Amino acid sequence: MLNTVVSQPEFKGMPMQQLQDADQTSLYVTADYHHLTLSSHFQPIFSISHRRPVGYEGLIRAVDTQKHSHSPLELLAIPQTGVENLSLDRLCRRLHMHNFARQPNGEAWLFLNLNSQCLVSERPDAGFMNNLFEQTGISPHRVVIEILESEIDDRHYLRNLIRHFRDLGCLIAIDDFGAGHSNFDRIWELEPDIVKIDRSMIRGAGTSSRVERILTGVVSLIHEAGSLVIIEGVETEREALVAIAANADMVQGFYFAKPQPRITQNLKFAEVIDHLLKIQQRQRFKNSHQMNQDFKKIESLFRQAVSEFSITNAFDTSTNILFIEKRAVRCYLLDEVGFQMARNVYSPHYQQKMDTRFTPLLSGDNANWSHKHYHFRAIEHPGEMQVSRPYLSVADSRMCITVSQTVVVHNKLYVFCCDLDWQDD
Repeated sequence: MLNTVVSQPEFKGMPMQQLQDADQTSLYVTADYHHLTLSSHFQPIFSISHRRPVGYEGLIRAVDTQKHSHSPLELLAIPQTGVENLSLDRLCRRLHMHNFARQPNGEAWLFLNLNSQCLVSERPDAGFMNNLFEQTGISPHRVVIEILESEIDDRHYLRNLIRHFRDLGCLIAIDDFGAGHSNFDRIWELEPDIVKIDRSMIRGAGTSSRVERILTGVVSLIHEAGSLVIIEGVETEREALVAIAANADMVQGFYFAKPQPRITQNLKFAEVIDHLLKIQQRQRFKNSHQMNQDFKKIESLFRQAVSEFSITNAFDTSTNILFIEKRAVRCYLLDEVGFQMARNVYSPHYQQKMDTRFTPLLSGDNANWSHKHYHFRAIEHPGEMQVSRPYLSVADSRMCITVSQTVVVHNKLYVFCCDLDWQDD
């Protein structure tokens, strides 16, 4: 019974109340705290592949006697000592777990935020969460503890804290990764079950293809480290599409659902995901079609250039054929084992835009490119034109695509390469 919960020492002066919900027979729990009424809201966390919510983050809400809302930041500014911070943190966790237990949530996870700073200063005992599990009937494996790792400088204590919650049976999530001073070394060291990527990254990726590529790389690295990825703060259709394209496992944000005190069955999410996937499929088809159209002209010019070189053995002259295409940046010739046989030949159009800051990288003399995909793929498929994916060229630090093909001249095998400018529109 909650009356027994209220009497525990850490809640002295913070009585919890039961309020009858007019629409349901279940009881919804609130708490009085410094003339504010605190309550729980839950925001769904959706699995993209499963097309349904698989978890809910517990979020605190506060209103005063005049029913005016106070932000979480205002609430968190009230405690003046570490002990008071810990008491408020525990009060919030208790509210969320009791309210979560009283609602239809299936087997979904409950995500709980911890006030990392007060945990460091107070070093509380391990009994609190065990008592909550017993009181609410929520199994530890259904609780995900969110830790803002950037707030804890004591790495030894942070590891022990995570070990403690893991020993209880909880999952661990690193929150707000990508904001502030988040570092990948914490991911390798702490091995969280889940990493939540901060809103700032999806906001940037929604407007910049460059940031979108970075986000995709970050998700890939986190997966390589063995953690699932949630992209939080998704607020627009464009951001939702980017999150899906980045291969996130789960998404959270206002675009999908806002925090609510009551957990309801969200049947629309599957429809939303299906809608997004259809948009993505259409965009992929459009991009593929456009790329195919672009490459029809490039392919024709490239084959002419390779043919010209095979007949005349005049590399510089043969490259002029390719430079009719404005995307063509540079051509270079490699031998069978990847050594560059001559200097780069640059398009006259591109020479006007050369960035002299990268002068040390512009010359390919004595370079060996055998480790690059455009070389070894051409060697593996002699006589067939190879087209790379967009990548960052070391020659000038710009995104490019390389077209390559083997060609035999005087019984010697070469790889003819042409880099195409592939900057974002």
